[in-house]
Amino acid sequence: MPQPTCPQPRRWRLAASALLDGEPLPVPREKLDAHLAACPDCRAWLAQARRLSPELRRDSLRPPDLTTMLINASEAHICGCHTGGECECRDCQCPTCTCKPVA
Repeated sequence: MPQPTCPQPRRWRLAASALLDGEPLPVPREKLDAHLAACPDCRAWLAQARRLSPELRRDSLRPPDLTTMLINASEAHICGCHTGGECECRDCQCPTCTCKPVA
C-alpha cells in the first residue's frame, strides 16, 4: 500500500472540511485549491468526504425515537408486550401494545 504523500494532512483536510460545510476557511481558498490540485491524498479524501457528507447529514438530522426507548425501558418488566405474559400496566403506553392493561 502506498504511503501518504501529504506533509500536513490535518491542516489541509480541516480546510477541505470547512469548505464542504460552508464554514470560514483556515487558509486562503487559492492555497487550498492549489494544494488539492497537487496532492492526490487530500483530493481523494475530499472526494470521499463529498460522497459521505449527504448521508452523514441526513442521519444526523434524524432524531432517535426517545419515546419508544423510554417506555420500553421503564415498562419492560411489567408489560406483557415485552414478556409474553399478562400485562400488569395500569395505563400501558407501549407503542406496539398487544396486551390488555389491568383495570
